[in-house]
Amino acid sequence: MLRGAGFADPAAAVANLEALTPTPRDAELLGPALPRLLSELAAAPDPDMALNNLERYAAAVDRAVLFGTLAEHPGAAPLLARVGGASQFLADVLRRRPSTLAWLLEPRTMRPWLAEEFAEDVAQAVRPFSTREARLNALRRFKYRQLLRIGARDLLGDADLAVTTEELSRLADACLGQAHADALADARARFGAPLDAGGRETGLAVVGMGKLGGEELNYSSDIDLMFVYGAEGETAGGPEGRLENGTFFARACRDLVAMIEEVTEEGYAFRVDLRLRPEGRMGPVAMSLDAYRAYHRERAELWERQALLKARVGAGDPEVGARFMDFVREIVYRPGLDARVLPAIRGMKREIDRALRGRHAEASARNVKLGRGGIREIEFLAQALQLLYGGDDPWLRERNSLKALFRLTERGYLAPDLGRRLSHALVHLRTVEHRLQILHEFQTHTLPDDPLELGRLARRVGIDAPPRVAARRFTAEHRAVTRDVHRAFREFFGERPAAAAARPRLPSRIALAATGFSDPERALQNLRMIVEGRPLVPYPGALRAALTRLQPVLLDACWKSPDPDEALNQFERFLAAAGPRAGYVELLAARPELLAGLVRLCAGGDLLAQLLVAQPELLSSLADRSVLEGRRTRADFRAALAPVFAPGLGAAERRDRLRRIKQAQELTVVWRYLFGVTDVDRYSREMTALAE
Repeated sequence: MLRGAGFADPAAAVANLEALTPTPRDAELLGPALPRLLSELAAAPDPDMALNNLERYAAAVDRAVLFGTLAEHPGAAPLLARVGGASQFLADVLRRRPSTLAWLLEPRTMRPWLAEEFAEDVAQAVRPFSTREARLNALRRFKYRQLLRIGARDLLGDADLAVTTEELSRLADACLGQAHADALADARARFGAPLDAGGRETGLAVVGMGKLGGEELNYSSDIDLMFVYGAEGETAGGPEGRLENGTFFARACRDLVAMIEEVTEEGYAFRVDLRLRPEGRMGPVAMSLDAYRAYHRERAELWERQALLKARVGAGDPEVGARFMDFVREIVYRPGLDARVLPAIRGMKREIDRALRGRHAEASARNVKLGRGGIREIEFLAQALQLLYGGDDPWLRERNSLKALFRLTERGYLAPDLGRRLSHALVHLRTVEHRLQILHEFQTHTLPDDPLELGRLARRVGIDAPPRVAARRFTAEHRAVTRDVHRAFREFFGERPAAAAARPRLPSRIALAATGFSDPERALQNLRMIVEGRPLVPYPGALRAALTRLQPVLLDACWKSPDPDEALNQFERFLAAAGPRAGYVELLAARPELLAGLVRLCAGGDLLAQLLVAQPELLSSLADRSVLEGRRTRADFRAALAPVFAPGLGAAERRDRLRRIKQAQELTVVWRYLFGVTDVDRYSREMTALAE
């Protein structure tokens, strides 16, 4: 019976059941809960491990209380079975702190926590203690209790990947915030407050990078950090004298890192990696804002700019953090297209591949993070698009990889189907990574080569089948995912196996400069995307041919516009937002005056041009020649707004309609002015009538 229920070792399962109820009284107490308990154990990813961990937990608690809880609380058996059958390290945490079960079964515990709640919980955990050793132990108890809560919600299916990684990141932020407060308080007590040249106190910001910065932390991630302080100067002085601010903050940061990394009797909080700071291991532990600016102005490599995509202030001085993030936006997101981005990222990926092959070729193929078609390829692809277009499109400035894929797809930088497939792939790969690490809290990214272990992993991922069958299903799905990812990566970074299609002829940079473009390199890139489509969103051949034919008329309209560069840039964004619709191109080709008006609107680069980019379907209404006839009165605008007052609309839908119709009407008023139908005075009257 036990083998049929999924237990691989029925004899050991019988022994565990007997040990679970060592006396007849124990067996009697467990009786009411036993059928459901066995059902939950059988459904666990590893039933044998789940039962063994349950028996070990029972030995550490009052069995009568435990068996009563199993009988009376519907959430107890699923929690113990899922945690015990998927994560040995979480099962060990629960066994060492058995009273945590009652806390986990409280409804208010098993819900998403806000960042403020994590901060309050950690402060409450350390408040009773005054010595460094006791506070570090309290910090670690807090960490593991929260890790158990987050892991249990994850394994029970109460939290998806995005929520889980966000909560793991908030947990790290809370630990860093407490360590920051303790380290700075100790340093101030010894050397006085750090002051800038004007005698004002300056602070320290703790900047999360990588997965911590993107709020997508794993169960066993290193946390990548940088430390930045407000200004140079020296401390006010204390019992141990004065220090220059650089020395003061370096000492405080080393102390902070020790508080997080140090292994005590309660374990450790997190492993810390500081190698992303300027100059890596050789650089200062902490630097001032001015020093960061100078470094990135004079010596930084492009990969360091890429790393800052994920920078996020997780703890410390909010004012210093805000100033640092303003600087990051200037450094990372630059206007125009940077031709260095693709070759640089392609080179980084080749170095990773070379390093993996040099270690263990077979294991590298099973690496879900760095291997072919793995997490890093998705991240690099998304980050390349962000670096290329984020300077001109602020919506792309997103640290989280999954959210970045959504925004890139929404804006048309990724084809819709490809965007969905890459998002699905990232969720699959990150879930696998989590299930690998949640087993023993090891920092591993490599799939097991043993079929039975692979089957157990597959069950942890969610495949409901016996281990060997689950392993086959998982392998098929995983191969399909990684093939899809690597194909997209290879195509985007120009590593196509087949010869590329012939490119259309475009004007030279010299010709573009001669016709009024102040940035011919960027204009050429925009023209190429107008004719061919964006990377990973190529236009069909017929549409490309039509756009090639439209090119001379478009360039002539840009040349006649007030700002040719901005006109071409906004026109490309409009075309990308519209997608591969031949109807728009045919309409513009047949109506040169419509194209000229659209280009003049784009040249303004204002909110209305951006509105047309966001809602390209508005072009159809502008194409209606009646828009340019007669006068627009208050009655006309009132009639246009009639759908806002249709019966049966909710407040939110009514507001949305009002916003959309108002924006469309504003666009038509501007359109009429651009075509000379109205003068400045009439334009102002029509805008006033619309507002009224």
